[in-house]
Amino acid sequence: MKKKVSLFASVIFVCTVQAQIGINTPNPQTEFHIDGAKDNPATGAPTVAQQTNDVVVTQQGRLGVGTTAPTNNFEVNSRTTGVSGVKITQLPSATVLATDASGNVISGTSESSGVSVTKQRLIAPNSAVVLTTGSGNYSFRYAGYNATTFLQGYWQIKVNTGVARQFNVWDTEYAGAGGGSTVWQDRNVTTFTPNVWTALNAANVVGGSNEYNVYHVYDSSTGVIIRFTCTLSNMGSTAAGVRESMIAEEF
Repeated sequence: MKKKVSLFASVIFVCTVQAQIGINTPNPQTEFHIDGAKDNPATGAPTVAQQTNDVVVTQQGRLGVGTTAPTNNFEVNSRTTGVSGVKITQLPSATVLATDASGNVISGTSESSGVSVTKQRLIAPNSAVVLTTGSGNYSFRYAGYNATTFLQGYWQIKVNTGVARQFNVWDTEYAGAGGGSTVWQDRNVTTFTPNVWTALNAANVVGGSNEYNVYHVYDSSTGVIIRFTCTLSNMGSTAAGVRESMIAEEF
């Protein structure tokens, strides 16, 4: 009994005196420090490479993986550019992550998860450039234009899932510049067939180099609403200056 009490007291004494606990290292850098590969130096701070296999908890309660100096409550440093170092096993192929009402991280690639925004900045018109919504279910592009002027084309949609079904499409277009701008509006009920590129509004060709369109696209089958904002802007004095841009907001 005396030996057990003595051993327990020794453990308390060591923890109290040392203040920092190290596993696989006699040189802990924080309140709790695990050196997975046992490659840290006996004195001084570990190098960036040596920190790769380290896990720490700081005095502020921050958890660091791959770093001994986390700057947030939880920080992961994979030491590889473009690789997060974080894997969520039960959320494979989620193109969008979201949070629910309780703050839990969930997949945002479903029609009922909230709002997703995807965008394409100003680029030279190119029908090969496709903008897809966060769910992956709808894609947009500008195509069928004159190869020289980049005009006289159509903004198109491709439905990527389901069966042929009706869509309500509201089209509002602003053309021109300054106080001379004109506004054109139209509404159509259209059937879109999956995996087929179709003009959002076959009656509205994109005829000018400074046109701004806002389409509201309602999927009658799923209840999804998409606000598709697209522009053709002449950023120079010739057709070479024409640029397209796209924004898709999925609700």
